[in-house]
Amino acid sequence: MPVRGGSNRRGGRTALAGVVLLLFVSDARSQAWLPAGGALALSMTYSNVLNLEHYLPDGGEVDVGHTRTDSYGFLVTYSPNDRVMLTAGLPYVRTRYWGERPHPTEVDNGHHHSTFTDLRLSVHYQWLEQPIALAPYVAVVTPVADYETMGHAAPGRGLNEAWVGFGIGKNLDAWLPRTYAQARVNYAFVEQVADIAHDRSNVDVEVGYFFTPRWSVAALGFWQFAHGGVDVPMPPTNPLFRYHDQLAAESFFNAGLGVSWLAAPTLSMYGNLLTSVRGENGHKLNQGVALGLSYRFSGAR
Repeated sequence: MPVRGGSNRRGGRTALAGVVLLLFVSDARSQAWLPAGGALALSMTYSNVLNLEHYLPDGGEVDVGHTRTDSYGFLVTYSPNDRVMLTAGLPYVRTRYWGERPHPTEVDNGHHHSTFTDLRLSVHYQWLEQPIALAPYVAVVTPVADYETMGHAAPGRGLNEAWVGFGIGKNLDAWLPRTYAQARVNYAFVEQVADIAHDRSNVDVEVGYFFTPRWSVAALGFWQFAHGGVDVPMPPTNPLFRYHDQLAAESFFNAGLGVSWLAAPTLSMYGNLLTSVRGENGHKLNQGVALGLSYRFSGAR
């Protein structure tokens, strides 16, 4: 399908792969085991992402300027019964670029720029709880604002997406007391640009340990694999230059640590720290920090 919207929807690379991970990591950490029927919860996350380098197609790094991104994520979840969970999430993103190689666009002028970006709606189904937890889901992502998509500090790609995936988890008490492991596997069908496909798949893994029933720590890993797209950078004379940021075949492996605290039966808080291990065709996540809380109004399990 052709790209939507006007010229400001064309040619922008998102600097926010790490932001998306940080904003919705709390959601990813609950997708293997869904809440009980009647559960209604509101989650809010603040994240701060620093990008200092850019990954080349061969995994090398180059300095094309720096970006700092502050994001605020709002996520609502509701479970009409014990098997189904519905979610709606929307980030508000504030970005700034500084450096000597800006794109010829307003978002790279050195000032802060803020906007709501892409609404995500999803439906999850608890297929299994034993001997493993398994919860497949589908989701749609669509822009809610006509934001700028060209530039190092662009807040997003401004494209429609459809996701299919599943969460899978296992309590590891039989082998390691107080431990668990879970993962999320996701494939994104992304709106084509210039008739070029650029879908992607993601695998998120978490292994956690409970110090007490209220405190836990986790090791986090996030992989992204590009299916199609183009290598960047490319010369301005290339006919695809105006689209190269949206079409960038971005792959990466990011890793980090997380800590969670159940402050009350209805209130949980968490913090995460992430950094890039390797990548191609995208911004390097030098440092990503997220703080969040989730309040459950009803439906304790």
